Order: sequence, then C-alpha cells, then structure tokens
Amino acid sequence: PMQRVIFTAGTQILESKDEVKRRQRRVSEVRSFLYDAEKLVGEGKYNEAIEIYDKALKKERTLLTLVTGKAHALILAGNLEGAVKAYNKAMKMSPNNATVLFNRGVVLQKLARYKEAVNDYIRAAEIQPRNAKAHYNCSLCFKALGDYGEALDQIDDYLKLEPKSVDGLYNKANILVKVKEFQQSLSILEEALKLDPSDTGVKNKIEKVKEEKREWDEAEPARRKAREAKYKDGKSQLYGFF
Repeated sequence: PMQRVIFTAGTQILESKDEVKRRQRRVSEVRSFLYDAEKLVGEGKYNEAIEIYDKALKKERTLLTLVTGKAHALILAGNLEGAVKAYNKAMKMSPNNATVLFNRGVVLQKLARYKEAVNDYIRAAEIQPRNAKAHYNCSLCFKALGDYGEALDQIDDYLKLEPKSVDGLYNKANILVKVKEFQQSLSILEEALKLDPSDTGVKNKIEKVKEEKREWDEAEPARRKAREAKYKDGKSQLYGFF
C-alpha cells in the first residue's frame, strides 16, 4: 500500500494587499481542485482526477501534495511510468522525504525495476528507521533478484520491528527454502502457525516444504556420487591439488 504525503507550502512574504488577495484566491482555488481531485479518485474516475491535478499544478507548481496526489491517481489509472515521473518531480521538491521514496519504490517494484526499488527502500529506511514496510518490500526485491542473503537480512530487519508478523515469517520461510534450509523454514512456519492457527496458507506451505525436503534428502546420494565423480582424480577444479 502507498503511504500518504502531507506537505504545507512555506510562508511567503507578500508586499501588498493585492498580492495577499491574489494569493488567497489562488490558495482557495487550489484547495477546491484538491478536494475535487480526491473525490474523483474516490469515485474511481482516475483520468478525470489527473486532469484536475494538472489544473491545480498550473496554479501552484511547488505544492508536494498535488504532485504526489497526481502520482497516486496515475498508479490507479495504470500509468506506472507516469507515476514514476511524478515521484521523480516530488523527490526534487523534497529530496529526503522517506514517504515519497517508499512510494516510488513501490511503483518501481511493480515495474520489476527491482534494483532501483531497492535503492529507494534502503534510503527510506535510513531516513525513517522504523519504516518496517521498507525492509519487507526490499526483501521481496532482493528475493526477485536472486540475492537471498540480502533478502534474509532485510526480512530479519523487518521482523525486529514486527516480530509477530505472520507475513514476515512466511516470507522468511520462503527465502530459506530457496537456499535449501528446509528445517529452518519449517521452524519459522511453525512459529507463524502459533501466531495464527487458522492460516491455511501457512498450513499448506508447511506440507509443501516437507515434500520439498523429502525430495531433496532422497536426491542427496545422487548428488554425493556426482561430487565424488567430479573430484575422483584428487584434484580441485579451482586451484589444483589440496
């Protein structure tokens, strides 16, 4: 899920009553546009909402809430590349905004741009150390990249913040299966099942991991025989004789 960005424009020094009035009218118009755009999003009229956000941005280009609101509408409209561009603009406006970083990471992850998403999640977690979801999503990205060591590190960081998360434990178990640590995976799944005994997904996963473990154990003699055959001449394939 995306995280909401709230931003208030800085105070500006106004030199005349006319400028004050113009500013007040502009603020009122922008607020009206923002209300209408959010209402349209709530009604599922995403493209219409995007048009309203664009009108508002013509009047107030530096209001972060408008840019991130448009990004969210673009996501819902299925325009993920457009959403990334909107978040890029938001990052220029607020370079150390952990919420914008996290949300851009979510979109990049949806686009399977995992390395870029990882960068955003890691930076978001550095700025906002208790952002558990950044660690969770980062773990999923590392898993998709095949970097299971980093995936485990990230999910462990998540579980430090959310130790009773069944989803977190389930994800960790999945990663452990990838590195053939079946017994550890089963222990983690049993822990998750204690937290939620009614979770059928966890129950089914336990049975699946048990089956994978049986198949792996049954194949071990063949793997051992292959290893012995590979090194039967007493030489290492890497550095010669030991």
